[in-house]
Amino acid sequence: MNDKALKTIRQIRMLSAETVENAKSGHPGMPMGAAAIAYALYHHIMKYDPEHPDWVDRDRFILSAGHASALLYTMLYLYGYEVSLEDLKNFRRLGSRTPGHPEFWCLPGVETTTGPLGAGFSNGVGMALGERRLRSILGENVINHYTYVLSSDGDMMEGIVYEAASFAGTQKLDRLVVFYDSNRISIEGNTDLALTENVAERFRAMNWYVTEVDGTDPDEVVEGWRRSMKEGQGMPKLIICHTTIAMDGGPKEGSEKSHGSPLGEDVLKEMRRKYGYPEDEWFHLDPDVRTHIEKRLVELKRQYQEWDAAFHEWRRSDHDRWTLYRRLVGKISGEIDYPTWEPGSMEATRKSSGKILNAVAKAMPALVGGSGDLAPSNVTWLHDEEAMDDSHPDGRNIHFGIREHAMGGIVNGLALHGGHLPYGATFLVFSDYMRAPIRLSALMKAHVIWILTHDSFMVGEDGPTHQPIEHVDSLRLIPKLKVIRPADGNETVAAYRFALTYNGPTVLALTRQSLPQLAESSRVPENLTGYVLKQAGSDPDIQLFASGSEVHMALEAAQILEKEEGYSVEVISVPLLDLSDPGNLPALISRREKAIRIAVEAGTTRLFASFGIPHRIGLSRFGESGPGKDVAAHLGFTPRGIAERCKDIVLRERE
Repeated sequence: MNDKALKTIRQIRMLSAETVENAKSGHPGMPMGAAAIAYALYHHIMKYDPEHPDWVDRDRFILSAGHASALLYTMLYLYGYEVSLEDLKNFRRLGSRTPGHPEFWCLPGVETTTGPLGAGFSNGVGMALGERRLRSILGENVINHYTYVLSSDGDMMEGIVYEAASFAGTQKLDRLVVFYDSNRISIEGNTDLALTENVAERFRAMNWYVTEVDGTDPDEVVEGWRRSMKEGQGMPKLIICHTTIAMDGGPKEGSEKSHGSPLGEDVLKEMRRKYGYPEDEWFHLDPDVRTHIEKRLVELKRQYQEWDAAFHEWRRSDHDRWTLYRRLVGKISGEIDYPTWEPGSMEATRKSSGKILNAVAKAMPALVGGSGDLAPSNVTWLHDEEAMDDSHPDGRNIHFGIREHAMGGIVNGLALHGGHLPYGATFLVFSDYMRAPIRLSALMKAHVIWILTHDSFMVGEDGPTHQPIEHVDSLRLIPKLKVIRPADGNETVAAYRFALTYNGPTVLALTRQSLPQLAESSRVPENLTGYVLKQAGSDPDIQLFASGSEVHMALEAAQILEKEEGYSVEVISVPLLDLSDPGNLPALISRREKAIRIAVEAGTTRLFASFGIPHRIGLSRFGESGPGKDVAAHLGFTPRGIAERCKDIVLRERE
């Protein structure tokens, strides 16, 4: 390690430690221990241009260990991104650009939201998958980059990492490079308390190339990277970097006490003395470091200019692929030939979704995705398209395997990489396995579609383990996530039209069982937050609100109530119950002040109360194993059963 490298690494440690100390909150240990890894990446390995942070062919860097955010912010500041010293000083303060964990595009150079350990690792797998697909379609003049992930001991304890790593090994994602900061410390102490397996051998068993280096020496880190490039062709790469947490942190060096707490001003003063910095000057910047980095930035700018020139030549000479590029990057669709249905015909909304998905795929080359080993059941296979693998990197069908958690993170990574509108599918009940990435997709406003089928107890014989009850309401609680439960094919078309243009993630909750196609159902996205399916004059006795598979039951129950009890009943379909943006629903409710309002849904239904619908016909128990129709009858979810319960509610209200 030469003097300039040593000075720069010390500068990284000092700024990171001061950033945390100034906030009186944070994690200084890993930033200090991994400073040499970060230096090797930003100064010698990665391709990027801080003046063009959204450069389509930049290498992607993901700090999977998001608690080390002070390291990332320090690197972005030092290496020329639009990040100021004030940003470092405002670390973890309300309204700052430098939150406690990196959030997607809080600063240029932050590629994804990390914090939940393992999430960034799985996002990296998705980004590497996206790079390979675009490179195969557009050519290396346009797309030719790597995905680098900095992970930690904590990542290696998370199950999502091994799900995602297994997938990456199977896919042979050889442009995915993970640097594992192995400092052997977690919050509770030495990692031997909970992590004793041979991580290197585990990754080798998953078809990764693995090498080990001294992570405190940038020359060794760079050499390990070069060795992996040469010897690990056709394989994702894990570079295990042995480090010391809080290196140069005096009594806190090597201790779990440096993991999640500031070091203390006395420790920082001693570090300044050791480094030759003014003892009482915070955030001092060594001029030799600035000069050293500026030379690197000149090289990086030249790399971008060379790519830009080649890109413009490609753009002039290859009109067809340039047109495809614009459609992929802009997620532009052509005219979509949506299917239609005859009123009264029967079809499950999962099957309607499959038809629509294929129609969208024909018009939108950015659409790509797959299922957690349930494509035949979710009906998510794109016809006439290959399965994606190393032999068919341009394939549009992804076999995620039974890895719901990793699938969620990989789908998010595909979306964040750009050039894709990805979807991921499983049974609704198994959304529990992927709630964290679904939540992160909402937090990041990632443009993804979650296709969750078998959406109620009507799954039938598989029983309560496969029958979602609380799941739709649970997902509705996630801000910015739009959960749509269509009643038939037309409403499923409306759901897709919404999902294709919404700036964020959408859940489509779809049925296993066949439903009747409704004569008056809407294909208009604007009606998703509620519209009248059955009118009932100016002063109805009852307003019935329903979604999904209960809409046709509500319509039939209304006929029973009108014919047998003489009640006037209005039926409103509410495919999208949105707490943050209720849309049409308040107006539909307020126009019928005297009506008794009742919600019908095969689930917990509690969120309907938030909109002033006091009566709900739903479930507060698990389902049963048996044929779906038998279970429905047992639970009272038939038109007759709903009508009887509505009648009881009206009688109680009028007593």
